[in-house]
Amino acid sequence: MVRKRKGSQFMIEDFVTFQQERKLKNVVLIVGFGDWSNAGNVALKSIEYVIKKKRATLFAEIETDPFYHFTQNRPIISIKEGRLQRIDSKQISLYAWTNDEGGNDLIFLKAQEPDYRWHTFVDILFELCRQWEVSLIVSLGGMYDDVLHTEAIISGVYSLEKWKDTLFEHGVHLIDYEGPSGVHSFIMERAQRDQYPHIGLWGHSPLYLRGTNFRVSNRLISIMSSLFSFSVETLELEKSLKEFEHQMEEALDKNAELQDYIEKIKKLRSGKLQKKDIPKVINIQDFLRHKNPD
Repeated sequence: MVRKRKGSQFMIEDFVTFQQERKLKNVVLIVGFGDWSNAGNVALKSIEYVIKKKRATLFAEIETDPFYHFTQNRPIISIKEGRLQRIDSKQISLYAWTNDEGGNDLIFLKAQEPDYRWHTFVDILFELCRQWEVSLIVSLGGMYDDVLHTEAIISGVYSLEKWKDTLFEHGVHLIDYEGPSGVHSFIMERAQRDQYPHIGLWGHSPLYLRGTNFRVSNRLISIMSSLFSFSVETLELEKSLKEFEHQMEEALDKNAELQDYIEKIKKLRSGKLQKKDIPKVINIQDFLRHKNPD
């Protein structure tokens, strides 16, 4: 259950505004956060793309005041002719889609990673899962790694043994990791403790690539559509990927330093080179930015 505040009962209504009532069945909750755990923008891009294509509707919102540091995540305002028009602040939004294709109904949570009270946030999340009878939580994330822009590597975690083979069947590698963590780890810990069905899917992006990794986002969406039996048109993603590939080809043709760096990554992956022999990270945007000098 959700934790208590001092001197009062913690009520889910204190933190969640429900925008509509929906009757959902066999629900899967798909969660993605921005910032630290969204390398290559793969988590939020994948969620936002499916929300748009399947026309998922706003279902509920979680109060942001307890979870964000607003001097670090400052709201954006619009003022016209001396009058305040709007304030856009960070949102924790949940969207719902009824699957008419025979698979799971889906709820999507998209937000920037909370700054504060991760335990409380996870309590709220699991209480909502209990109320909505969520059958599985899927957390999406992105990490930077020694991979290439031509690859779409997905790794994963799971809370219940039965999901291990499912991950393997979808070409998902199991994660070995020790280091800093995000709110994802608190979700994973709670799921394992409570024996609640949970999987995490993490897309790997090259250290030299900043911006959206369309190839990995496309693969994440493909895995989700296979797991939960829904179709989604990905022509926009594929078009963006082709544009990026064209830019990469031009950058590689013109820059020997970038060619050398990528060759070293290939040797590192094959065991012919050690990490220490790759002296620095190259940011591909530096080359793309100067592709057409003024």
